[in-house]
Amino acid sequence: MAERDFVVVGLGASAGGIQAVRTFFERVPKDSGLAYVVILHLSPEHESHLAEVLQTSASIPVVQVSERVRVEPNRVYVIPPNQRLSMGDGHLALSDVGGAGERRAPVDFFFRTLGDSQGAHAACVILSGTGANGSMGLKRVKERGGLCLAQDPSEAQHDDMPRAAMATGLVDHVVRAADMPAILMAFSRAVESLPAVDDPAARTAPDEHALREIFREVRRRTGHEFSNYKRSTVIRRIARRIAVHQLSDVPAYARYLFERPDETRALLKDLLISVTHFFRDPEAFAALEQLVVPRLFEGRSEEDQIRVWVPGCATGEEAYSIAVLLAERAADLPRPLLVQVFATDIDEEAMTAAREGVYTLNDAADVPPERLRRFFVAEGQGYVVRKELREMILFAHHNILRDPPFAHLDLVSCRNLLIYLNPSAQERLLDVVHFALRPGGYLFLGTAESIEGRAELFVPVDREAHLFQSRGVPARIPIPLPGLTVGGHSEPPAAGPRAGQPISRERLSFGELHYRLLEQYAPPSILVNEAYDIVHLSEHAGRYLYHAGGEPSRNLVTAVRPDLRLELRTALYQAAQQRVPVQARGVRCQIGDRTEVIDLVVRPVLRPDDPARGYFVVLFVDSTVVEVAAPAAVVGANRS
Repeated sequence: MAERDFVVVGLGASAGGIQAVRTFFERVPKDSGLAYVVILHLSPEHESHLAEVLQTSASIPVVQVSERVRVEPNRVYVIPPNQRLSMGDGHLALSDVGGAGERRAPVDFFFRTLGDSQGAHAACVILSGTGANGSMGLKRVKERGGLCLAQDPSEAQHDDMPRAAMATGLVDHVVRAADMPAILMAFSRAVESLPAVDDPAARTAPDEHALREIFREVRRRTGHEFSNYKRSTVIRRIARRIAVHQLSDVPAYARYLFERPDETRALLKDLLISVTHFFRDPEAFAALEQLVVPRLFEGRSEEDQIRVWVPGCATGEEAYSIAVLLAERAADLPRPLLVQVFATDIDEEAMTAAREGVYTLNDAADVPPERLRRFFVAEGQGYVVRKELREMILFAHHNILRDPPFAHLDLVSCRNLLIYLNPSAQERLLDVVHFALRPGGYLFLGTAESIEGRAELFVPVDREAHLFQSRGVPARIPIPLPGLTVGGHSEPPAAGPRAGQPISRERLSFGELHYRLLEQYAPPSILVNEAYDIVHLSEHAGRYLYHAGGEPSRNLVTAVRPDLRLELRTALYQAAQQRVPVQARGVRCQIGDRTEVIDLVVRPVLRPDDPARGYFVVLFVDSTVVEVAAPAAVVGANRS
């Protein structure tokens, strides 16, 4: 039987899991048409007798895997002691457990390979157990279109594993073990209808009308527009929801969606799913570390800033992985440079998790031990990213195809985002990235992505690792402006040159021109939040910051040059207390071998209804050239 002709179910459990698995197989009939792979994370003594124990409850053959074997329906396959199981090409394969980390996460390891191999014909089941084993691997199953079930925690002898799975927000059903086989068989039957939904030629007029209504309802309830996504990807996600709810067709699902507002969020979660983990594709990250990261620091002075953007950051693992590489390199320098990583996504829930920087033991299993000790703190049943690494990253809500991009970037890591977009949106995204990068900046793509369609904008650095460098050629399109629907039907035709025709950077947009002129002519400035942590710097503001060694701080009062510290602290305090602009005049500052006399100006956001209330902009004004005319409170200045 060909691969993917039937659903393969992976069952993961540990402590208390044997009874749950036995209960499960008591309800599996002889002709379910599914294959089952049991991964119990137990002591080797228990695992060695598992097949015999389960056979007393199962009506289908149970075998312990001893060599590479082809998976057949109506069979149960059991992991042997001290081995790992993987799925590929319709076969199960054994491999040795390499270390404690691999021994800790056998369920995650199998689920990942199951999702990659079987796609929509994969299902994973999380049963009783301690720890978080399986919660990372189920993300891959869900990403590939499979089904995810978790045992009801009230029934589980040990509820850690089911609760960790539920915490991902990706579990489709939380039910008792005895109820799972019926759900899996219904899912298997529904999967057979997926090709009809996915095939445009097979879709009827009512199907197409229902799809338009679904898109409209998602946009109305969530504000998200999916016209830029590959239509086949969106259709497959909808088809998966049809299978999860065991509905008959697209119109039935449209009615289900309209009647249940919560389903809109569930569908959106499926559409936005972006599965990531630390140092995903280790060979590619090794190439990034060896070929690109050192170049980012070449020829830089302590006044410079390295700027990196990670769009589609999801729950933050990729952003933290890149921050680790940059922090390690910066630590080797006599005076570390300021490194700023911008990590963005349109999924607010995922970014909240990213900002917290809390990960399970299994999430952290992909972090090399030395880096785990250096950049993470063990806490409870997981790890927390250390504060100094979190402070390198600014997480922000941002739509790369709609919102104006960041600028003057040295590296953009845009991995596993292009694969979800249609060709025109892919080209638009590459245009935006090329515009955002400095000349000679670097682009890091996922292993299934390419620069096809915009090859003239980038030169390959390492094709295997999908690393590219920006060419110094004119940008092709203006950057997106707020209020336009990029890639949709509402975008007006570009004025002047035809859309897509190369134009000079000077004619990109009035917004970009305004920003560049401010960078060139306005005083250097730094934006800080209410805790006085730096969230953004203008291009030349880094010269007023100073790192004497040790752990770099993101707090402006700590990071600013010592000559400016007292006046800046006083000005910030007054601006915060009185909600007025404050100016410290004639402050002397030693930079290198010359003394500068500057005015420090602190301006708070004043409008009470402004969502940016609580932020301050700090300007470093050359007092011999510029007079700040706006009324401002004056604090004492250091004129000695």
